[in-house]
Amino acid sequence: MRVMAVAVAAGLGVILVVAPALAAPKVYVFSVMHPTYGRIGTLTDTVDRSADGTRIDSQLRIAVKLVGIVVYRQDADITAILHGDKLVSLESVTDKDGQHLEVHGKAEFGGFAVNATAGSFTGPATTAPSSPWLLTRTGRGTLIYPSTGRIRAAQVSGGEVETISMDGVAVSLRHFVVTGLNREDVWLDSAGIPVMFRSFEDGTPIDFVLQNALGAAVAAALGAKTPKLQPSSGYHKN
Repeated sequence: MRVMAVAVAAGLGVILVVAPALAAPKVYVFSVMHPTYGRIGTLTDTVDRSADGTRIDSQLRIAVKLVGIVVYRQDADITAILHGDKLVSLESVTDKDGQHLEVHGKAEFGGFAVNATAGSFTGPATTAPSSPWLLTRTGRGTLIYPSTGRIRAAQVSGGEVETISMDGVAVSLRHFVVTGLNREDVWLDSAGIPVMFRSFEDGTPIDFVLQNALGAAVAAALGAKTPKLQPSSGYHKN
């Protein structure tokens, strides 16, 4: 059973989103929601921003159960390191329902090179990891998908403010749409924190909903509740 595509897209083109101030590493936990099976796991992101760059460590833990029996499991550990806005290293290990995948990527020779279980791939020096934390601009660019190491052209559009209903509370967020390997949606608060994002796997929307450390405005509007996404129509993966 294929359940989800890990994470969402990174920044490209021309519209800048406010980045959080430099501080100690921050931990953000997202609930992973399936439209049929409900909460199927968590994604834990540790974001460390310093004067030298950004390090993002991600741990995905998913288990789909039917009548108490696990019928699908996916675990992934991903580390992306950037100097400024340039990706210099990407490492990932994924165990997907019995399939073991590794990705080892680094910047070299004016580009980005990947050796992975799925094969070897190369991209331009501007290659960015598919991550909602790096969604800073709209336009065209090149993304690397952490679970496989595949590199694809992508388009980021949107950025307009939308009012989203979360636990019955109206919250204003910026909505970006990423079209690459599949369609992905990201909703950012005023501080550039991904409050929620959505990835489509074979037409099924998988939602990632932030549990903690919401932006101040969102936390106040929600009264510290955990947000729930409203139902959406599916888009088919390319």
